[in-house]
Amino acid sequence: HYGVYDFKHIWGVDQDESNRRVHAFFESRHFVEIPAVDGALSTLQRVQGCCNLEVVTSRQHVIEDDTRQWLGAHFSGVFDDVHFGNHFAMNGTSRKKSEICDAIGAEVLIDDNLAYAADCAQAGMRVLLFDFRGEYPWSKPTQPLHSNVSVVHSWQEVEMALVKLSKAKAKALSLGAAPTGGEL
Repeated sequence: HYGVYDFKHIWGVDQDESNRRVHAFFESRHFVEIPAVDGALSTLQRVQGCCNLEVVTSRQHVIEDDTRQWLGAHFSGVFDDVHFGNHFAMNGTSRKKSEICDAIGAEVLIDDNLAYAADCAQAGMRVLLFDFRGEYPWSKPTQPLHSNVSVVHSWQEVEMALVKLSKAKAKALSLGAAPTGGEL
């Protein structure tokens, strides 16, 4: 287990070597055999009726085809689109998740990375920080979280939060008020 989501620190190497090792992993069979998290598919299928679901990933463009194939195999018909941040790439430019989310009009981000959660929360988005069963050490905050961030430990908690936010938005719109994002 590791407590940070920054491989150069985990391996004790510079960023270039870290990028090289990650790209070598992309070429391995282990990369395409990564399983989906238990409960994700059924939850996302249930919330499709109240939420427009799009993937915003930090993954690199070099693995775009593999990522789309993996999503098709594990989440067929669930996501309307996939957006790549191209973070830590050996080629091309990167985009922050907050920039991508702003460009597509996203209201909520589900992520297990503290840095991405903080970035999007500071940009005004609601964030569900995913710490599956409390077992993701890299999702443990070392300082107080932004008020827009709520920690969730299961896909059931994700579903409850999304349904609650969707109902709050619908109620605000029916009253002619601007939705505030609701309280989780």
